[in-house]
Amino acid sequence: MALANDTRISPTAVVQAQLDAYNAHDVPALLAIYADDAQQFQHPDTLLATGSAQIGPRFTARFAASRPQAQLLNRIACGKLVIDHEIVHGDTPDGVSAQELVATYEVEQGRIARAWFSFGALTRLRVALPADVPAMNALIARSGVALSAGFYTQEQAEAVTRHVFGVDTQLVADQTYFVIERDGAMLACGGWSRRATLYGADRAKSGPDPLLDPASQPGRIRAFFVEPSAARQGLGSMLMRHCERQALAAGFTALELAATLPGVPLYRASGFAVTEDFHLDLPDDIKLPLARMHKRL
Repeated sequence: MALANDTRISPTAVVQAQLDAYNAHDVPALLAIYADDAQQFQHPDTLLATGSAQIGPRFTARFAASRPQAQLLNRIACGKLVIDHEIVHGDTPDGVSAQELVATYEVEQGRIARAWFSFGALTRLRVALPADVPAMNALIARSGVALSAGFYTQEQAEAVTRHVFGVDTQLVADQTYFVIERDGAMLACGGWSRRATLYGADRAKSGPDPLLDPASQPGRIRAFFVEPSAARQGLGSMLMRHCERQALAAGFTALELAATLPGVPLYRASGFAVTEDFHLDLPDDIKLPLARMHKRL
């Protein structure tokens, strides 16, 4: 699309071309869309860059850092102003990120003259570290009880949290367990495994935990837990997408998991199907219903 100084092109089309060029990481195309003396601001008036000599390197550095992709949620146009509500997804060697963004573009003579960006909280998924284990176990204990309400009795929830739930530190050592943080606060943890254990913390394991054969055995999805105050914000889905990509890269063509009843809706929405209903025998004659689920990648 030829944009420079073409007043016949609507502001909405100019901004859409900018979004397409951004997602293609095409700096020359972006510089053709921005006016030669364009300005970028962090809302309301903090100047970020002026002109192509500053705007170009800013885009180049951004693309090199995290290979971002912007997902448009909503767009409002009013005269020469276009307001986009987006989520910008990033991908780095040690994890992924998502950040909400409201961008306001002022279009003049077929090019963006000014842009204002308002950034929301940064949600970041990264590999869990040994130092994270105490905080993850505390999060798991809160989540295991609070998010079981309506699915298990209080007695069942407390028993499984006490005897089964927790971090499997082998996954931390394997670097297949992750945490999600928002502005530095831990909100979720979960992972996948190339090992045979299907569920349970260190204290629930006995004996060796052999590696699976990706050619003939499904990988495992392991121990997804979300801070109760952050439930139903898409964090479980963010974990699942990352785990599936990682498992595929490791050669697995299918995944299997043992789901507690509160987790079944998330896993169904992610494409898993129940293959077996079973129960876990806990101390004091407590039985906990679970579901074995499977998905081909």
